[in-house]
Amino acid sequence: MPRYRHYQLLLAVSAVLISTACGTTAGGGSGGTTTLTFWTHTHPPMVELNKKLIAEYEAKNPNVKIEYQSIPNTEFGTKMLTALSTGAGPDIINMDDNALRGDYIPKNLVAPVDPAGFGKSSVAGLESGYVPGTLDGAKDAKGTLYGVPSEFNGTAFAINARHFKDAGLDPDSPPKTWQEVIAAGKALNKAGHKQAFNFLYLHSGWYSQWFQTLANQTGGAILSPDGKSPALQSPGAKQALNLWVELARTSGIADPKTSSRDATVPFQDLASGTQSMAIVYPWAMEQISQSNPDTYKDLKVVPLPQVDPAKPVSRVFAYFWAVSNASKQKTEAWRFISYLAGQHDRWLGDVSFVQPVTGWEQSEPAKKMPFVDVISTAYGQGRYDQVGPRWSEVQDILRKAVDKAVFDGEPVDAVLREADEAVRRSLS
Repeated sequence: MPRYRHYQLLLAVSAVLISTACGTTAGGGSGGTTTLTFWTHTHPPMVELNKKLIAEYEAKNPNVKIEYQSIPNTEFGTKMLTALSTGAGPDIINMDDNALRGDYIPKNLVAPVDPAGFGKSSVAGLESGYVPGTLDGAKDAKGTLYGVPSEFNGTAFAINARHFKDAGLDPDSPPKTWQEVIAAGKALNKAGHKQAFNFLYLHSGWYSQWFQTLANQTGGAILSPDGKSPALQSPGAKQALNLWVELARTSGIADPKTSSRDATVPFQDLASGTQSMAIVYPWAMEQISQSNPDTYKDLKVVPLPQVDPAKPVSRVFAYFWAVSNASKQKTEAWRFISYLAGQHDRWLGDVSFVQPVTGWEQSEPAKKMPFVDVISTAYGQGRYDQVGPRWSEVQDILRKAVDKAVFDGEPVDAVLREADEAVRRSLS
């Protein structure tokens, strides 16, 4: 985006958002109520529990008012980043680890965690309550922590057992490799299930997560290990995109153009019974169980298919509660986050959000999850996504490359060569 257009956009959004500037204090002489603003993306089960917890917190702390806003997912990334960049955003954000490490932390938009807000004397004391490594998604290169997880997600696979039986397939022997996914997809097509498997084509962040899910298995990457140069022409990156194209288009097991594009209910095709197989996360299954309980009964969560089943590797990602660096109420903001984070059994039981506190898998809600073993195994095989400088721009470049390869049928080598050069220009 040309600099003058970017500057105009920031001015325009700043004017609209200035009324929600961080850290307002209402009440004046009538008691000095502290008002905190809190923004999240839109995920109905999460929004519902957030509202309940806000009401509880306000009842326990009558001098605190929480102004909560859930933003449509298609607007969330741009609106949040622009708002915080102008200093007019909320006090508290809920943001994915890619964006935190790629944009928010490097741009000094979020504040380091204040352990006092959690009743701890040190950050180390706070970290000791979490499974080792799970907080890395909210740390900078020096190890400074900037948030605590509202959800920690392993990657799994869901199959529609009824569809499998229609096709003469055994749902208790699900595909273990991507080639077996294609073979099962062709059998499902013959049985009348034309959308056997599809990726979701929502926004650039979703494209990045699918690519890195596959690249983890092929040995590919978007950037070099130091993040200073592109790596999209590496053999592993090419293998990952070739596999994506095969799964999405050339195998014929589904038409990518039929994939639902509603980011608020991203797994609608699986939930409605239209799609037979999908890459899923724990929260997706909870959303389906609430919105489409009849289909949910037919779904079976199984391990993620692999390029090499002998060397399984998965992907983990998380959303973190964090505090804007521009907030004038950081201490109270961390106290409220501490209250949210202290409700991990409710987050797991009501929303299927795993908060990776030590021993979470032994909690009563975890024991009631029918696929807890699959998710626990995925955590052990998972890794956080690679991120780098100017990450939102890099993700946009990757999305355009995937669209050209998947939807326009352009050669993988050519689109990755073009994308590689575009990333190089962006990094420079």
